[in-house]
Amino acid sequence: MPDVSERAEFSFVRYAQCWEDADILLNALRVKPGGQYISIASGGENSFSILSRGGKVTAVDLSLPQLAVTDLKRAAYLTMDYDAFLAFIGARASSDRLRQYRPLRGHLHPDHRAWLEMNRSSIENGVIHCGKFENYFTLFRQRVLPLIHGRNTIEALLRGNPDKARRRDFYEKRWNNLRYRMLFRIFFSRRVMGKHGRDAAFFNYVQGSVADRIRDRVKRGLIEVDGPENPYLHYILTGNYGEALPHALRRESFDAIKANIGGLTLVRAPLEKALEHFHSESVDGFNLSDIFEYMAYPQMNALYDRLLLAAAPGARLAYWNMLAPRQADPELFHGRITERYREAGELLKRDKAFFYSRFVIEEKV
Repeated sequence: MPDVSERAEFSFVRYAQCWEDADILLNALRVKPGGQYISIASGGENSFSILSRGGKVTAVDLSLPQLAVTDLKRAAYLTMDYDAFLAFIGARASSDRLRQYRPLRGHLHPDHRAWLEMNRSSIENGVIHCGKFENYFTLFRQRVLPLIHGRNTIEALLRGNPDKARRRDFYEKRWNNLRYRMLFRIFFSRRVMGKHGRDAAFFNYVQGSVADRIRDRVKRGLIEVDGPENPYLHYILTGNYGEALPHALRRESFDAIKANIGGLTLVRAPLEKALEHFHSESVDGFNLSDIFEYMAYPQMNALYDRLLLAAAPGARLAYWNMLAPRQADPELFHGRITERYREAGELLKRDKAFFYSRFVIEEKV
């Protein structure tokens, strides 16, 4: 069966920002200064977060637009101060992004610069808003959410409550009404998500109702994590983060990322090809996003074997499962890895990106 690189479309920005929580990723990887890390690029934020801890990062992606988005953010970290950076990428208001962009041109890879200048709206509107997945949530926020809840209920959810029992009570009595359940099932169905959000090819190994499973994750997320702390919830419901910024966009992360931005290398290739450039046992950790759930098990096992060859002793592999259960085959890789079940489970409870069913941490023996 052809892999996802042959089945999915990679000619546009799918994710303009990372939709995985870097706070739990950094805990999982235990990044060490000067260590070598491989990271799925996506929108770039999780790779930048690894830089903030002093790691050297090779960010890998199949998609030129995804790397163009990441490269634009890299250039902004390099040349801007904090407030200008937030305004330029779209986390704060600005009407002057095209002018701000001009000094960045010389810092971009020529292929990335060409793509960005053919898609100027991705700059002008703020780069964190230019992805298909972000547009999917815009559609939800503008067309569906007003049919479910009024402004007062939405604002009450975002204000949150430090008492978990009260958050549960709010969810059951105010949020989880009949309209919410009905419209959620339609909008987050396999068919609608495949057309407007994720590529339909990403559901090839998913069984059962997509919407029901995501709704269960949302329930857990709204109860476990208080609203004011959750940038992803704020973005979905309001179109921006407000003050609840993800790790890479926080003031305390910015200077560290800026100081270490030279440690980032961008590579356009399948991950298995990118691994050919690393010596055996030279990589200290891997941010693998949720790439395994787009693969059949034989393909996953072949890639996993290659990852372990590149991994240094004690290296950690961190990845998420969203809809398709994936982990290293315990028989095939017996004696080569240790799975950190308890640690990963505790981190998942704190995961602010609440779509995922499981967080996996595996450590090379």
